[in-house]
Amino acid sequence: MSFLAARDNHTLMFSFAGVITINPLIHDKLPYDPARDLVPVASVVDNFFAIAASAALKVASLEDFIRLVRSQPGKLNWAATPGLPDYIFAALQRSAGIKMTQVSYRDFTPALQDLGEGRIHVAVSGLAFLLPQVQTGKAKLLLVTNRERAPLAPDIPTAQEAGYPDLTFDGVVGFYGWRDMPADLKQRIAADVRAVGADPAIGARIASAGSLVRLGGPAEFAAAIEEQRAKIAAIHATVAKPAQ
Repeated sequence: MSFLAARDNHTLMFSFAGVITINPLIHDKLPYDPARDLVPVASVVDNFFAIAASAALKVASLEDFIRLVRSQPGKLNWAATPGLPDYIFAALQRSAGIKMTQVSYRDFTPALQDLGEGRIHVAVSGLAFLLPQVQTGKAKLLLVTNRERAPLAPDIPTAQEAGYPDLTFDGVVGFYGWRDMPADLKQRIAADVRAVGADPAIGARIASAGSLVRLGGPAEFAAAIEEQRAKIAAIHATVAKPAQ
């Protein structure tokens, strides 16, 4: 990571939490130490993740979907963008006591097309990726995994509301600094991020892209990352390494 080599007080990395929470689980070797080299500075947004079923299944809710899967063991399949969505659906299968076949895609665009045509029965991905199929009536959103309902899909329940609180995952994204970054510098950057993020126009633009403003300093960002890391590690311990 070039920003780690820079260490010039001006270069930061903007990334999702998976660089710390997921990469160490799915890669044998990394060019960085997740525990030391990536220092949380400021959270900025939460990306929304969702589970969507093909309209061909004719299910109206997550409960309907799980009932259908149980009635057809081994006959239905699913796909997910790599990383957190893989673990989200692994957690659902474990919690609901169901088993489906994963189909892997190098590029997820064909997966969305297959979802619309009923060749893929369920897709798990960012809400923004799934919405075009939903809006054309080719897919049905079953839930969002975040603590709050999504502004772009306000009628869709959260995992908690759907009865699966263990599927609650916020897709926190933010700025990272480097090892031994001065504490006062982290706080100054976090304060600047808060000031920009508090602008209603910025919040509106982020919401229109399918995300939600989540402003937090180093401690809050680190706590959110650790919560995600612990939950994913617990899921990982019970399932095989997700397909990449």
